[in-house]
Amino acid sequence: MNSITLMDAYAIENLRSYGYTNEEILSKVRAKDIDEFKKVKENLDFTLLIDMEESVGLDTLLEDGYQVKFLTFNGLKNLIKLKFGHIAEEDYRVEGFTLSGLGLDEDQAAELGNALSPNWQMTEEDDGFKIQPVK
Repeated sequence: MNSITLMDAYAIENLRSYGYTNEEILSKVRAKDIDEFKKVKENLDFTLLIDMEESVGLDTLLEDGYQVKFLTFNGLKNLIKLKFGHIAEEDYRVEGFTLSGLGLDEDQAAELGNALSPNWQMTEEDDGFKIQPVK
């Protein structure tokens, strides 16, 4: 599993949440035609995607997933919102630095579990998934 920064993950997930497919992202990045990505989030540096393509191959990250090198608590909540549309205190509970009651299907759980940096652990409970810092 390739490790990327949180900003790299934000670049990918913002485009996906806007409706871009993996193929569209890859095609535009390979053509270095990323100007239209600014309409998604103006202050996000999408040239990161070109760097990822040149270093590890963006297709691998888009298709096989990635692990975020270091994920902060707010970064975790933002990533969940971008990837799955789940919002804190609406779709899951937050207590301290623990998220619980997060409803994910099997594929989503595997995808998020792989993306979590080593400082987080995810477990399945009766009412959904729980994510908390590693002790």
